[in-house]
Amino acid sequence: MANESAFRIIAASAALFACAAVMTPAHAQAVLEGSGENSTLDCAGGRASVTGTNNQVTVEGACTHLTVEGSGNVVTAQMAAQSTIKVEGISNKVNWRTPGKTAPKISSAGVGNSVTRAR
Repeated sequence: MANESAFRIIAASAALFACAAVMTPAHAQAVLEGSGENSTLDCAGGRASVTGTNNQVTVEGACTHLTVEGSGNVVTAQMAAQSTIKVEGISNKVNWRTPGKTAPKISSAGVGNSVTRAR
């Protein structure tokens, strides 16, 4: 009888764990690596990364974090209210939108990069 009770507890615990795993949202990550690409990414409330040269990218989905690395990339991004944008490289242009008057935390390293609110 003790073994049967232990089995039921283990089975119930496993079922609860399986339900929790299904209900936990995955943090999305949208990635573009390339040169001369013209693309749209959906980060679905997660992270987005653009790496390469001369890419034209639209990022949708209220991203929490955007990283742009390389040169000559032009990125238009929809960002979440509390988000971050990191730009590294040469002559990258990032235009961002956030809900309301919020602004992302921005870091930029390199030469000729611009990170501005989209109009």
